[in-house]
Amino acid sequence: MSVLWIIATGIVIAVLYILMEIRKIGTPTTGPKINLASRPETALLVIDMQTDFTSMSAWDDVQIEGALSAIRSMTDSAHQSRRPVIVIRHEFEGRLANMLNGWFNQGRGNAESDGIGLDPRLALNPDAEFVKSVGDAFSSSVFEQFLEEKQIGTLVLTGLDGCHCVNKTAQGALNRGYRVQIDPAAVLVADPSRWHGIRNQLATAGVDFRPQT
Repeated sequence: MSVLWIIATGIVIAVLYILMEIRKIGTPTTGPKINLASRPETALLVIDMQTDFTSMSAWDDVQIEGALSAIRSMTDSAHQSRRPVIVIRHEFEGRLANMLNGWFNQGRGNAESDGIGLDPRLALNPDAEFVKSVGDAFSSSVFEQFLEEKQIGTLVLTGLDGCHCVNKTAQGALNRGYRVQIDPAAVLVADPSRWHGIRNQLATAGVDFRPQT
């Protein structure tokens, strides 16, 4: 067995692994349909608003400050109405995934990153916090259990990125029969043209895009 053959095999395996991980991260989950009649409560989700991601150059100061302000206002309103505020944080899982993320994404989202925590400018005091390693927050079973325990049937989504984790979580929620609301003012988007098409698809699927108060 030649050294070149071993190297080539290793490269192929690595590429296949990367493709599988990309597919896994970008695939919404499915699950049993909930009974909305027994889920009268509403919760606010703040998705991936971690310093690692809010500090990226994908958005300018106006975009980030606008989203932060909108989320702060919505969390204040949720607390006043005694609706749960749930923080969802992304952490890449697995040694190889963390290594590749370190190479190609400056380690943003790796567990040991200094910016893995929630952006302090939000000054949030969440009722619950859950960690995911793929786009859809419903990949966390403890998150689903919390929603069931709190009789939550309506989810208001905020955070980043609208085309990715917000979108995938919305799809995961719809797949289970949740009502989903998204205020565009509280969502960061790196690709506005793509977001336009995704918004149309989600709206057709039943997502309510009216501004939240």
